[in-house]
Formats: sequence, structure tokens, C-alpha cells
Amino acid sequence: MSALVNDPQSLQSTYAAQGTKQRGAPGKSEDRICIISGNSRKHKMSALVNDPQSLQNTNATRGTKQRGAPGKLSTLTLAVLAATSSLAFSQDNAKAKQITLEEVVVTAQKRSESLQDVPVAVSAIAGDDLLNSGFRDVGDIAAQVPSLIVTANDSPLSASFKIRRIGNEGNIPTFEPATALIIDGAFRSRSGLGLGDLVDVRSVEVLKGPQSTLYGKNAGAGVISVTTQGPVDDFEGMGELSLGSEGYQAAKASLNLPLTDSMAARFSFSGSQRDPMMDNLVGPDADDMDGYAIRGQLRYDFSDALTSRLILGHIVRDMHPQIGDTYNSPAQRSILENAGGPISNNDPKDRITEQHSRTNFELTSDDLVWSIDYAADGYSITSIIGYEDFDADIILDGVGQLPLNIITYNDRQAGSSFSHELRIASDSASDFSWLLGTFYYDNELERGDKDRPEFVLNEDVEEYGGAVAGALFGLPGIVDLPLLGVEGDYGDFFVQQDTKSLGVFGKLGRRIGESLELNLGLRYSDEEKTAAIQQSNQTSDSCLPPFDETNFICTLTPNGNDFADKDDWTAVSGDVNISYFLSGGSMVYASYSRGFKSGGYSLEYGQASPDFRPFDEENITSYELGWKSELFDRRLRVNGALFTTEYEDYQNATFVSLFYSVNNAERVDVDGIEVDTTWLVSENLTASLNFAYIEAVYDEYSAGRCYYGRTPDNALGQCDLSGEGLPYAPELTSNLALTWEQPVGSGDLYARMDYRYVDEYNSSSELDPRHEQSDYTLTNVRLGWRNAQFDVAVWVQNLSDTTYVVQSGPSNVATSIDEAVGSEEGSYQNFLGTPRTFGLTVRSYF
Repeated sequence: MSALVNDPQSLQSTYAAQGTKQRGAPGKSEDRICIISGNSRKHKMSALVNDPQSLQNTNATRGTKQRGAPGKLSTLTLAVLAATSSLAFSQDNAKAKQITLEEVVVTAQKRSESLQDVPVAVSAIAGDDLLNSGFRDVGDIAAQVPSLIVTANDSPLSASFKIRRIGNEGNIPTFEPATALIIDGAFRSRSGLGLGDLVDVRSVEVLKGPQSTLYGKNAGAGVISVTTQGPVDDFEGMGELSLGSEGYQAAKASLNLPLTDSMAARFSFSGSQRDPMMDNLVGPDADDMDGYAIRGQLRYDFSDALTSRLILGHIVRDMHPQIGDTYNSPAQRSILENAGGPISNNDPKDRITEQHSRTNFELTSDDLVWSIDYAADGYSITSIIGYEDFDADIILDGVGQLPLNIITYNDRQAGSSFSHELRIASDSASDFSWLLGTFYYDNELERGDKDRPEFVLNEDVEEYGGAVAGALFGLPGIVDLPLLGVEGDYGDFFVQQDTKSLGVFGKLGRRIGESLELNLGLRYSDEEKTAAIQQSNQTSDSCLPPFDETNFICTLTPNGNDFADKDDWTAVSGDVNISYFLSGGSMVYASYSRGFKSGGYSLEYGQASPDFRPFDEENITSYELGWKSELFDRRLRVNGALFTTEYEDYQNATFVSLFYSVNNAERVDVDGIEVDTTWLVSENLTASLNFAYIEAVYDEYSAGRCYYGRTPDNALGQCDLSGEGLPYAPELTSNLALTWEQPVGSGDLYARMDYRYVDEYNSSSELDPRHEQSDYTLTNVRLGWRNAQFDVAVWVQNLSDTTYVVQSGPSNVATSIDEAVGSEEGSYQNFLGTPRTFGLTVRSYF
């Protein structure tokens, strides 16, 4: 019944529930994942079974870590023992009940295959499990995948996905992500453009580790592939309403319309609003939510063999995102008091701040995906065209992060991209399989607005500058000197970057006997980038000495500090893996892969010299040993991987008061183990226990950013971070998910708990020891009742209301002033995780 209850649409999309596909058979582009019934039972527990991801919450049962390293070692030892023993266990236990885990079919290798046969570390979360956990957008997946970390700060566009602790900060629009985001088969240019409310999500696959052969573009850390439900042949629909704390309101709806025997359409809507969750004592509150997304789809079957699917999407957001929760140094507090803006709250972890204003974020985004699938005798052809266009206006009236009105930052970002992937693949019915493909990508990005200045000094800048001058000269009060500029000074910058990328790839597979399989992959990549930045200003002091080094505008947008360049990069990457299938349904595999990410340019505004703007390409070498196993008559699934990856010339971003800079770390090493487990405890209860123990270290990084107060190691003011762990990189993360379902009346009563443990980590890119975040746990719970027509649930996110820091960094303005006046301590800002929220969700099907 739960297949009906969780999502009646899934009855149409679980086409595989009635018949299995052959291993390796190419699927249509919309059939990214399906669940194949292993057997029937009175009450299907698809919510429990459909989740290869609930399969992932393996080591969180321990909850808290023992003190020191021994706790970590014991967890790791137990995991290795469990994984090793799983391959040797026999499956002749008595069959108490004929219930089994359902088979999960994924497209990690761009063809439909059983998860247990794919020699890739994949976490796959199916539609039922997404519903049970209260999935809203791609960012929620991190609660179920230990190897995935999602960070964001001052806008949705800044969202960043990190897989196996590798990822780039999203605040730099010209700095491409390390994790490829694929939605309905089409590559997305920025992670933040995939974080809208999605409706009818059928599956999410997280491919862990470098995937440069088949995915190529920006897949050096991994891939997140999201698939939504396509049009089906029956009339159906869904409506959902959620109400929650902090004034949260959300609505979702979908409608499927069969138009003819060969044509069907599907429409969906999602919208959400929330009151601010951050109190501002002197300005408007921040961290609210307001936006909507609409989608239309059309499927047309030209014949039994030829099918086309067209998707059009539109997203609008008008909101005020979280602002940094700041700590101001004693020197800064003294300056502010003299300037007439005293600080009364200086706690950077209480979601209370004192800032003149907040961030205004407006986004309009449109996207198109057009896929065509042709299934011939023995092979298939797939074409996927993607197009997206976005325009974001981010106005930071309070970018100074102070109770005074000092400076406004207008950050307009706009871009468009076109991609086309064409593949031809064998149906893999024989012992020899093959796949060939091409990928073309064209992206244009602009940052800045030619019709208005990017930086404008405001009414309190002279008072504040006079107080800073007093601190510099050791004089009490305010000195009558426009040290930082005067009201009306302004600066402009305009950034353009065009990227063109071409990839040609192929994969060959050969089955040798009954137990051995060999796969070889190769990819040729050619990428070209054209980049430019122009800067200018208009100030009352004309940026003459000494004001060229003190006026905010003169340092942020130096006149004539322009840059333009063009470069291209080519590379051959590939992989080799060998799989051995053991008796009893287990498999072990070993793989070697080489990856590549093209170089680029640091196109941030400011005083950077032309020599420091280009950064080199990144090369990746990875080794992985993994296993897939199902035990106890397929009631227990244990999958895992041991891996070591080396990133040569790792592209690293560091926050430097109001902007980021990018350079290369000579080498980064990532070593770890992942284990994903799903156990069908009974007909009513499923447990998923997953963990990832990963050490990500700068093996060599001689040009790192120095944290406040640290003495530089070279004449360029840089610090050697060799031997240090990467920021935002906890060693141990784990997840435990429990899903329970019991027939009650005409439907099912169900409950879900997700528990996540996160080890300690440093939350700043410069590894400031003040920003060591201690380990913490997060618990989400959901309780509901459902039948074929209705689903009613109450839920709580972050049950214990845990306070934790997602990102830390220097304050936008105060830290540079601290340095100028010789303060022993530097000011800083924190971006915090979401506090406890709760609510009610009602869903109806028709």
C-alpha cells in the first residue's frame, strides 16, 4: 500500500515493479532510477525499501564520539570488520518472513543498471524515501549522505556542494564548482540554480569521487543527479500545503494530463514564504524566504522506439537571506562608540545582530531541457539539450556589517548557458558493452551593472572615517579627516567571462566468464575561456596619495586596474575498473581514474595584479576499492568503498574581506572509507546506517591565506598551510535513519527519524583557530498517516535546536580596519545552520 500512499504517481513511474530490466540495459533519459520489486508482501514498505540512501546512514548509531582518536579508530575498525565479514557471510539463515529489500536501478554510468552491479560509489535516494524525510530541495540530501556537505552564506547563489570534503565556495560566479549538478539529464552551471523547490522528484543519485570520464565538466569531486517525474499516460494530480514555525507557508501542486495516445503533459508549482529568522537590533530583520517555481513538461511518443520530453522551468525569488552574525574586536567597538554607533550585542552565535540594513536578493531564472531517446535493435541513442538563463540582483545595503550606514554594494550577476550531450550505447545484453558520446557547453557570465555603480559611500562614512583616523593617530574622539572617503564617492566594476567546452568520451565493458567484468573509459576535453574585468571610480579626493590606500572606493575599484586574457586547456582523462562477482550476490571492485578541471581566472574586484589573476588547471588521480553485498536473504545491504585521491594544483578559494581570491594549492590528499547500510529489520521497520571517515589534507600549500594575527611565511604575505586539514572538512560524518510503518484503519501510520553526526572542523577558509566548530548532532523527525488519497504529517527539523557554524570569515569592513589600527584581535562573522523548525504538511492525491 505504501507505494500508493507515498506517491500515487510512483505507481506509474515504478514501471519496473512489474518487470526487471536486464543489467546494463540503456534506459530513457527520464528513467534515471527505478525500484524493482524483489517479492510481494501484504504491506509494501517502499518508503523503507526504496531508499538506497537510507541505506547510507551507517555509523550514526554510535551517536557521540569517544574522546580523542580512539573513538574514531574504533568506529573505523568496526566498519572495516563489518564490510569484510559481509563478503564472507553465507545466506542460509532461516526465512522467518518472505520480505526482501527491493532492487535499486541507477544510471551512474549513463545506462540503467542495478546499484549492486555498478562499480561506482553511489548513494541513491528514491521518491518514497524523499517523501518520508520531508525533502524540499537538493540541499536536504546532505542529511542522508555522510559524504555530502552543503554550505551557503549570503544568498542562494552562494550554495556549494562538497563531496568527500572537496568543493569550492559559490560566492565567486566565475569560479566553477567541483561537483557537477545534473537535473533531468542536463548540466547546471551553478549549484545555487538547482536549489529551488522541486516537485515530483523521483530520485537523487550522489556519485562520490571524481567522475571525469562520463561527466567530465566540473565533476572532480563527484556528481549530484536529480530526476523528476515525467508525463505519464493517466490523469492524476497532487496538492500539498505546509504550515510551520516562523510563519513558514509552502504549497506544491502537480497535474498530469494525457492529451492523446502518444502525447501527455505535466505541470507543477511550488511556492514558499517564511518570516525572518535573524533579529537585527538597528535595521530590518534578515533570513526570510519568498519565492516560487513553475514547470511545464510535454512528452511525445513518435513511435514505440522514439520518444521526446520537453521541460520548461521558471523560478522567481525575492527575499532577504541570512547576514553574517558578527563579532567586533575591542578596537572596533571603541571606534564605533566614538562614531555614534555603539555595539550592545557582540555574540556571533545568537542570530542577533546590529547592522544598518540587510541583503536584498532578487532572482529570475529560466531553464529548458529537451531530451530525445531512440531505442533500436541492440543500441540506443540519447540526445539531451539544456539551456538556462538567470539574472540576480543582490543589494547589500548593510555590507559594512556595522550599525552605521557606511557603504552599499550592488552585486548584479547574470548568465546564460547552453549544453548538448549526444550518446549512443549498446543494450549490454551480450558480454560486450560500449558507449560513445559528445558534450558541448557554452556559458556566458556578466557581473556588474553598467547603469549604476557597484559601490557607493553613504552618510555615516565620514564620521566613521574620522573615528578610525583618531584610532590611527592615537587621538581621542573623531579627527576631521575624510580618511575612508565621503558620501557620494562611488566605484564601478564590470566582469565578463565566456566559457566553451567540448568533450568526447567512451566506455567499453567486457564480461570475462561468469564472475569477472572489465570496464575502460576515456575522455578528451578541450576548454576555452575569455575573461575581462574593468574597474573605475569617482571620488572627491581623486584617489590621490595617501587616500589611494585608505578610501574604500579607491581600494575596492582602483581606476584602470583592468585585466583581459584568453586561454585554453586540453586533457585526456579516463578510468579503468575491474569487478568480481562473488557467490550469493556480492561484488568487489577496484578502480583507477584520472580527472581534470580546466584553469581559469580570479576576476574579483580590488587591487589584485594581473599576475595573480590566472590559476592553473587541476589534475586528479584516484584509486578506489569497493564492495556491494546483500545478506540474510536480501534483508541487509552493505555497500562501501576505500579510496585515496590526489589533487594536483588544487583550485582553492579564500575569503578576503568583501571578496574571494583563488589560487592553486600544490597538492591535496583525500583518503577515506564510506559504508552505506540498509537493514529490513521487520515488515514494519527499516534502518539505514551510513558513515564516512575522510581525511582531507593540504599535503603542500605554500600560498595560503593567513588568519588574523598570523605572521606570513613569505614576502607576498602568504602562509604555508602544508599539513593542515581542509576547511569545512570533518573527519567523521554519519547518518542513522529509522522508518516505521503500521497499517491503521484505511491507511498506514508512519514515522521517520533522521539522525546526523558531524565531527569537528574549521569553518574558515584561512583556518583561523578561533573558528574550530566542535562536533554536533542533528535530528529530524516526522510522524504521519496516509492512504491512497491523503498524507498528513507533523515534522520537526533540528529537534534539539543545535547551534552550529556553517562558515566563518573576516568581517567585510571591520577586519581591515582592525589591521590598519593595529588591533591585537580581528573582527569576524559567522553564518549559522538553521535552528529548530516545526510544522504540519497535508498532501492530497487525485
